[in-house]
Amino acid sequence: MDLADKLIKETTTMAVYRRLYDLVLSGRFPPGEWIRERELKEMLGVSSTPIREAMRMLVQERILESVPHHGVRVKELSLKELKDLYELRAELEGMAARLAAERGNSSHFKQMENLLNLEQAHRESTGHAVDAIELNNRFHDLVVEAGGNLALKNTLHHLRAGINWIQVMAWNRNKERHALTDDQHRGIWEALVNRDPQLAHARMHEHVWDTISLMLNSRQEEASEQAGESDQAD
Repeated sequence: MDLADKLIKETTTMAVYRRLYDLVLSGRFPPGEWIRERELKEMLGVSSTPIREAMRMLVQERILESVPHHGVRVKELSLKELKDLYELRAELEGMAARLAAERGNSSHFKQMENLLNLEQAHRESTGHAVDAIELNNRFHDLVVEAGGNLALKNTLHHLRAGINWIQVMAWNRNKERHALTDDQHRGIWEALVNRDPQLAHARMHEHVWDTISLMLNSRQEEASEQAGESDQAD
């Protein structure tokens, strides 16, 4: 395989990866659903190789899971797995905010301010959960970028990959979450602009824990609804 062919293959694989990631995030493939190679080939118009490689990447990121002798499906995280992930994420996001307060510059803070204005405009218009979470992630990315720690950035990116779709479901259940997130982001931003590392850490930590509380409650409500539907079927 020459260099040109290799680059085409890598580009196709990443395009399939991003598209499949978006399909899972949007709920097109919900938790527990099997991902069929034939269906993806028809949907995306590509060969088997980039699909298999993209699926392998998503398995490594814990978005999908490979079940021996059955195939690949969207991973369902248990309540404990969710809580474990967010315990770690709360500490790391708090660290990112502290570093951003210490190391961030005026350009970082201006970008965050612009994004806060976008969040408010989005909430007042469509309020779509997938778009809102994308804006939420961009804000967190800017905080991490301002902190300047590449290892921390890579770790948080990996942690986030497997839980975005859970946030979508939780935010769809709680329409007030968008406004609360906007307010908390602004509070974090104010602490960063004022160069207050301790306050920035505390506000970010609280923000992340509020998110996990919402998500855990959403999962518990979903489980109760499913149990009720099962009882009615019996």
